[in-house]
Amino acid sequence: MKTRIQTAPRLVLLAAGLSFGASLPAPAQTSSRPQPVCIDQVGPFTYLVRVSNPTRLQGEVQLVKMSNNKVLYQQYSRGTVFGNRLNVQELADGQYAFLVKVGKQTYNYTLDIHSSRDRVARLGSVSTTALAAAD
Repeated sequence: MKTRIQTAPRLVLLAAGLSFGASLPAPAQTSSRPQPVCIDQVGPFTYLVRVSNPTRLQGEVQLVKMSNNKVLYQQYSRGTVFGNRLNVQELADGQYAFLVKVGKQTYNYTLDIHSSRDRVARLGSVSTTALAAAD
């Protein structure tokens, strides 16, 4: 299975028909303030979601399956820093989203999970004595 994560600064309505799988360019920073949300891939199928919330606004982290809007993971917090490490290895192939809310701001990070098989041909070694014995 392979995973690909894309970022977008604001939540685009799920019904708007996003083109998942297409890369979205990261927006230019308009201020020197750091983004309050950080998602890092820390393993093959493991993501660390971190949220900075210095004003202690209501915060929420969700992992949502896009095909049916089913919430697979949800966490609420008013802490100054919150988040979690999420392993997505057992999820079926498909489109998912990390939705992070801090106060009125919403951040959407899409995740594409798909399996692939590599077709490989390998030549084994055969001794000449084995070929002679077969004749």
